Amino acid sequence: MRKENFEIAKNLSFIFCSHPLNKKNVDEDYFEEYQAAGLNHTCALFSFEDLENGKLSLYGEDIEGLTIYRGWMMPPHMYENFYNLLLERGIQLINLPKEYAKYHLLPGWYSDFEGLTPFSVWNKSRDIGDALELTEGLEGAFVVKDYVKSRKHEWYDACFIKDIKDEKESGHILRNFINRQGENFEGGVVLRKYESLKSIGIHKESGMPISEEYRIFVFKGEILVADNYWNENKEVNISEDEYMWIESIASRIESNFVTIDLARKADGSLIIMEMGDGQVSGLQQIDAYEFYRAFQNQDKGNIYSIEYVKETINELIKMGIEPEVTLCFRGNESEYMIIGYADHVSFQRCGYYDGSGEIEYKTLDELFKSELIDGICPERDWNKIVDIWCSPSMIDFEFKKDKYKKMIEKSNLEWGDRRPIFKIVKKEIDKWNPYGLLPDCPQDEFDGESMRIAMDMTWDHTVDQIAKCISDEFTFSFEDSDMFSFKSCIPIAENIKDNMDYFIKNGRIKK
Repeated sequence: MRKENFEIAKNLSFIFCSHPLNKKNVDEDYFEEYQAAGLNHTCALFSFEDLENGKLSLYGEDIEGLTIYRGWMMPPHMYENFYNLLLERGIQLINLPKEYAKYHLLPGWYSDFEGLTPFSVWNKSRDIGDALELTEGLEGAFVVKDYVKSRKHEWYDACFIKDIKDEKESGHILRNFINRQGENFEGGVVLRKYESLKSIGIHKESGMPISEEYRIFVFKGEILVADNYWNENKEVNISEDEYMWIESIASRIESNFVTIDLARKADGSLIIMEMGDGQVSGLQQIDAYEFYRAFQNQDKGNIYSIEYVKETINELIKMGIEPEVTLCFRGNESEYMIIGYADHVSFQRCGYYDGSGEIEYKTLDELFKSELIDGICPERDWNKIVDIWCSPSMIDFEFKKDKYKKMIEKSNLEWGDRRPIFKIVKKEIDKWNPYGLLPDCPQDEFDGESMRIAMDMTWDHTVDQIAKCISDEFTFSFEDSDMFSFKSCIPIAENIKDNMDYFIKNGRIKK
């Protein structure tokens, strides 16, 4: 971040929506952001409901000067009123009303980036007849939305038009979209050319295709933070040349705080899918603490001391969590992982094809001092770490302890002493890797199947019973009775049973 931008960023204030039933508390959907922002910035609250009625009600800390709003979307006229009411109190929102409108509404920014984003046409009406007129002369597949939002989670009912020339299909989708948007309909109908994108899976609930996508927050013409749109804890696969391309786009943006949503096309290139005002754009997979650290010019790299990491791992283990800390070292293309268990820790090179498997150590201190695989010694090479992350997150761990404890309590209530069964089943199912979906698909690709199989099992299940559970579940999920016959599931069932017996005898899962 440029020095002049950093000086502005570190002195920003933030304003959040208050809870609709308790105006002195933050809206529960923004609780974590509010906590994270408050570590380094002053934060105020306001009543969104009062603002809808033209009244500004402020709570929390007193703020002044340049401020970023983080909360629910507003129509441009409401934002303009909000901006002016705050200005009367000495509070200036980061984006002018005209800047908010330009990037909140697709027609505002489209012409500036035409050719870098899917071809689009639109009108200023919500009439179905006017919408059908938009389809004239178009060919191929299109996506329907209004100036702000689509109904992508109703992909086949109110979003995706397979053949725009099919009047019956187009009319059905357009009518559903307009009717279902209701009061949330903004501007007019927009038709965007459907692009062939690099797929990473299918949304389990809606059937919507999921592609490799990224959300980029841009602050005063510079990339503030970038992360995956769908995949949590997965590395951002953007090259240095692509970052330079994104920076060239960011430099053309006529607003101080904006989001760019990018997708990777089937041919490997990136395309702009959406732009939005950064104040009303969700974080998606970006950790809230990481996001607000970015305003302090703290990158995602290694921001932790050895002592902090050791202490956090040990505390997570005491809670009953098995933390997984992933490390990347300068000059080394591989990823490495430390896993903490109740009675030992392990270190490994990650990878389905070149992974080393877990190498065990009695204590964390022993691991950190040892010469590990590939000549790595964490204590000696700590300054070479260029990226580090943990599952669960160890960012501002002190603020998350209670959250993790509640997660464990809930998990224990649901699973009791059967929780290790799921871990065993997941481990073996992922190794089995039907259809070879991993590692290209998300790492939780088979978690739904593994969880349902584990829920149907007990420690007393036989190999045949386990094989039947696997066969039934995968046949139901993938509709392939030949691939997942009872006989074909016996080997994986034997592995699961063997690991369950090992756990009963040793109190831990086999490597």
